[in-house]
Amino acid sequence: MSAPVPTWVVAVLIEDDLLALNRAVGIVRRRNLALSGLTLGPSGRAGINRLVLTITGDPAATARMANHFSKMAEVRGVTVHPESECTAREQALVRVRVSAVTLSALLDAVALYDARIVEEHPEDLTVEATGTAPFMVSFLRALEPFGVLDLVRGAALSLPPRPGPVAGAPPAGVGAALPRVAAAIPA
Repeated sequence: MSAPVPTWVVAVLIEDDLLALNRAVGIVRRRNLALSGLTLGPSGRAGINRLVLTITGDPAATARMANHFSKMAEVRGVTVHPESECTAREQALVRVRVSAVTLSALLDAVALYDARIVEEHPEDLTVEATGTAPFMVSFLRALEPFGVLDLVRGAALSLPPRPGPVAGAPPAGVGAALPRVAAAIPA
């Protein structure tokens, strides 16, 4: 029996430039790795975006891809971590059928999962929920009896673990320079 293939989270700090994003996506495409999530958003630094990829693949191929990212002039930093070390959350918007008979039970289910109603209509409600992948599966199964009319589920947003303190280093975000490659895949 073969060992399970590990899942990695690769976070790339990249300049806010369409051409740079095109180059980065080209690197991912050429590696032909199993990509289960891709998110792009602001990093908290002006002009820098965070591209986060969730990849299932062998460590060597993932390390080669991270190395190619670090060679790009527009890349300000690359980190690679096992998915198990990262904080990850998914988001879903679900349009659910509602009637006077089922409203109370539906509101109980929404409250049980700490979800919130973002839009109301006489015949349906749109519910928003955030959580881990298993939590989202459970939430969606809880809504099935009411009649799911429409569903959109986003890829996992993953945040790498906080780096440990380094002797003499300033606190995170206080004048610290971004390293080119902040972490490597363990052998």
